[in-house]
Amino acid sequence: MVTVEEVERHFELKIKELKENLPLKYKKEKIQPRNCAAWTMASLLDILNIEDTKINTNFINMASPLAGITRICGAIGAGLMIIGLIVGERGEREIPQWTAAAEGMKFVRRFEKKFESIQCPVLTGHDLLTSEGMKAYIKEDVWGKKCYLHVTNAIEIIGRLYKKKIVNIIKI
Repeated sequence: MVTVEEVERHFELKIKELKENLPLKYKKEKIQPRNCAAWTMASLLDILNIEDTKINTNFINMASPLAGITRICGAIGAGLMIIGLIVGERGEREIPQWTAAAEGMKFVRRFEKKFESIQCPVLTGHDLLTSEGMKAYIKEDVWGKKCYLHVTNAIEIIGRLYKKKIVNIIKI
């Protein structure tokens, strides 16, 4: 059986890796191969030790459109999807809507307390649905200054909230 300490260590290692690599990820590339939602989803799937490539690709692809388009930070959207997996024990049972909502609100409130918003245009300072907003976002390196922090903090929050639950559903 996996221990809470092993889960914590797995989160710490992933967050350290992301903090080192993500800020520089898009310095040379104008179009990002992964956005905040995709990075959050991919990182959490790795932490949860879900190794099925097809499942991972499907989850990453499902999360990706959440970035910018919904006007909610993509790290929030992907984080909420993962919370559904965690509290639903990876599909072994259907969780009541109010349980999912309550668990999601814990996560959202902690993120909002840290960043004062969950809205992408507020967090980035730009409307990423416009070409002007996207150009300014890239020019100002908002990803390297802000957005990667939304990803890493979303992952940290999920680790703090659900490490005991994760112990019961993964094998590291």
